[in-house]
Amino acid sequence: MGPTTTRHVAELVAAAPLALHAPPLRRTDCNSPVHVHGGRLFAFVSRHEPRGHAYRRVAPARGGVGDDGLRALGAPVPVRIVDDPDPAVGKWIESTWRDARGRLHGWYHAEEPAPAPARLFVPHIGALASDDDGATWRCLGEALRAPAGLVDTGAANGFMAGGYGDFSVVADREARFLYIHFSSYVADERAQGVAVARYPVAARDAPAGAVEIWRDGGWRPARGTLPTPLWPVARGWRHADPDSFWGPAVHFNRDLGAHVMLLGHVAGPHPGFHAAGVAVSFNADLARPDGWSAPERIVEGGGWYPQVVGLGPDDGDTVAGAEARFLIGGLSAWHIRFRRATGDADRPPPPRLDRAAMIELARSLSPGGA
Repeated sequence: MGPTTTRHVAELVAAAPLALHAPPLRRTDCNSPVHVHGGRLFAFVSRHEPRGHAYRRVAPARGGVGDDGLRALGAPVPVRIVDDPDPAVGKWIESTWRDARGRLHGWYHAEEPAPAPARLFVPHIGALASDDDGATWRCLGEALRAPAGLVDTGAANGFMAGGYGDFSVVADREARFLYIHFSSYVADERAQGVAVARYPVAARDAPAGAVEIWRDGGWRPARGTLPTPLWPVARGWRHADPDSFWGPAVHFNRDLGAHVMLLGHVAGPHPGFHAAGVAVSFNADLARPDGWSAPERIVEGGGWYPQVVGLGPDDGDTVAGAEARFLIGGLSAWHIRFRRATGDADRPPPPRLDRAAMIELARSLSPGGA
């Protein structure tokens, strides 16, 4: 009889519904940063209409995040980028991190129009900083852009013709590096899927030239280098019905002592970014991207942008405990529980969240409909 293997398991449990967004937003269109600082709870939510833009919501922390804190968030107020190099290009703030000096750093997903007959985009990732808790931001330059020329003008997925985007950023436990787990849509299918880049915390105010990307089992200078994805795509993004993981959301789980990644999974039978399910992966060491466990399905169906928001005093979207809020596109009717288990018999079957159920949840939480 072989040794017993201990595994990490995630499972959903029903909870009172809530939403991270509020009017005038009808939905949340990316990973939504949430954190506590100075006795206040901050959440940044974004939408794509009329072009990508982020909003800030604030509430008294009252001892932490918690479900009550999330429900108490104030009205969404548009953030201001005071030195935006190209205001015509939409920018979604998808991650935040506060340094030891108290300065808030952020990262945005920007979508430039592709030179294609269809309405397609090529995203890149830029860095920001704020000295007023995220009300206004200054640009620190681009953090990650795909090598030039890898645009597929015939891509049929309905959104992306190339580029890097749909990401989350988390610092390692020693605050040495900032890790960007992102979605790669470049024309070279061998480099498509969820990939990883990083740069030193010491370079946080000037990331250009400091970013490394994970390729062929090691860290290489990101400029001009294509990534090795964590998991190869089953069907490339140039197709109308791609089959790939995307939109990673990473947090450190203090009860597991490991990092956790939630992943969207797109796959047919419908065209575009069809939500086939949500998966989870675990890794004890961010410096070893090859240490992520094989993704396991925790939701059948669902929607875009799964993420966790911890409920403790110092939690948020990058730190959580054994039980946290589980959200899809800013909507939640669930907690998520993490535990250690032995054997496949301990893994619960994934619940199915069909499109009709998600639309009804959105309508119940978002005045004006989904």
